[in-house]
Amino acid sequence: MQAQLSTIDPVTVELHVEVPWDRIQKGMEAEFGKLQKTARIKGFRQGKAPRNVIVQLFTKNVREEVISNVVNQSVVEAVQQHALPVVSSPVLKDAPKVVEGSPLSFSVKVEVRPKIENLDTAITLVRRTRAVGDTEIDAELERMRQTHAVVEPLESARPSQKGDILTVDFTIAVDGVAQPEESTSQRIELGGTNLLPELNEGLTGVSVGEAKAISIARPADDKSTELAGKVVTFNVVVKEVRERKLPALDDEFAKDAGEFKTLAELREKTKERLEESAKSQAERALRDAAVDAFAEKNEIPVPPSLLDQQLRGMLQEFMQLFRQMGQQPQLNNGMVEELRPRAAAKVRQFLLLSELARKESITVSAEEIEARLKEMADRTGKHIAKLRVEYQGEKREQLENGLLDEKLIKHLLAGATITDGPFEAPNQETA
Repeated sequence: MQAQLSTIDPVTVELHVEVPWDRIQKGMEAEFGKLQKTARIKGFRQGKAPRNVIVQLFTKNVREEVISNVVNQSVVEAVQQHALPVVSSPVLKDAPKVVEGSPLSFSVKVEVRPKIENLDTAITLVRRTRAVGDTEIDAELERMRQTHAVVEPLESARPSQKGDILTVDFTIAVDGVAQPEESTSQRIELGGTNLLPELNEGLTGVSVGEAKAISIARPADDKSTELAGKVVTFNVVVKEVRERKLPALDDEFAKDAGEFKTLAELREKTKERLEESAKSQAERALRDAAVDAFAEKNEIPVPPSLLDQQLRGMLQEFMQLFRQMGQQPQLNNGMVEELRPRAAAKVRQFLLLSELARKESITVSAEEIEARLKEMADRTGKHIAKLRVEYQGEKREQLENGLLDEKLIKHLLAGATITDGPFEAPNQETA
């Protein structure tokens, strides 16, 4: 077999393969031998048909099958011969040229990893740690107060307000037609994010025993096709209004919130916790920045198949996230194109980190995997033997890849020039 290699572009090559006809002939002879033992042919007992009858009946099918097998095997051999770092299944350029007695010739296109001659790891980074001020500490203490709040009946009657918990009965009408569904003793929180804005507004300022009709015009493109373009009316009866009472921010609250003697001690510990969190966030951002800077320093082409694979994975994650939020994702070409540069960056980073691992002989040992499993066991309380069983196959591979990424980023940071700079709020735009 002969296999000539030509380069189409940095991530695509073409293999022109020629296979001697005697290989095809030997393959066909072997298949005829198998068929002579197994074929059921009218007029002959199984395995007793003459060879010439077998050849006459099955030559076309046998030749097609043998040629298909030889093509597949030859492509594998050609890839191995040229040591190609293949990233996708080879694509047959044209149908093989079949001429009795002549070599079988065909060409395939193959996507490969780009050649990376040199890696530049001299990156410059800025560590940006967020300063923790009184405003953030106050907000965290307020969040803690909210978690320690109690819900109690109103001491005296008053209209409902934001933060109140209402118990209501309601029925629904669509375009004036009453629906069979009804809800009794439903508890809702005014101002809550799970409540429709119109209901939040309509039920603010109501009193116990009050009945109220709240109509909501649904848009024509509503995700619920049954309600699209229609008016939905909630007929609500308020049965009870309760208020959320917050504890006073004092020494007693500090004792209830944990093992703190005074509010001052709670405040100091809260500050330390927030500062530690800010430091961790800064280190995570620094690690991400290291990979970004490394990729920017080493611009390489991205194989289309790897880009498509990464893009599909990101879209699946995107759709799963929306479903977890109870929303139906609406994908369009614009959204896909917005994700494409991010997907390309992910692939580029993967290829570069893989090359860095090869060049620097950075690997993950079985002992390192075992040590990480022990850390997980200590942290989660699971028995390490159970974790060993759980982390087999694909999960073990994911764990190993995660450890390898950690070592590679650590290697990048060790050689980077890092300075401290002012904190910059992250870009809130999302794809």
